[in-house]
Amino acid sequence: MYGPIPQSMGRAIIKTRPKLKLIKYIKNTASGLCPACGEGILFLNWFTMKEKCDTCDTYFIEKNGDNWFFLVFIDRAFFIFPVVVMLYFSISKLYLIILSFIIILIFIFSTPLRLGISLAFDYYMRTKIAKE
Repeated sequence: MYGPIPQSMGRAIIKTRPKLKLIKYIKNTASGLCPACGEGILFLNWFTMKEKCDTCDTYFIEKNGDNWFFLVFIDRAFFIFPVVVMLYFSISKLYLIILSFIIILIFIFSTPLRLGISLAFDYYMRTKIAKE
């Protein structure tokens, strides 16, 4: 009566798990691809995100400023927090300036990655709300 689960059913169950979808979206956007189909290119240039996917016509940002929360959270966690920790532990001013400069460079060069990850979270929340 309760025999083994067929392979097709097992795959269907795995595909509907929300955490796995979020991981898929993050992998796609971190690679610079559309979170929905994983094929369309996400960016026009280093700092500019496309309006929608060329392949599946998914809008990346439906309203201007939709992903600000996720972007602010990522920025504070990876860039502001280390500076606060350095100030708290009274690191030498020279080291503080050097490390702050390095953090600013990382901040600039990781812009597509940060925008992509914030888009992945935003897209995940939009699809989750749309299903409910």
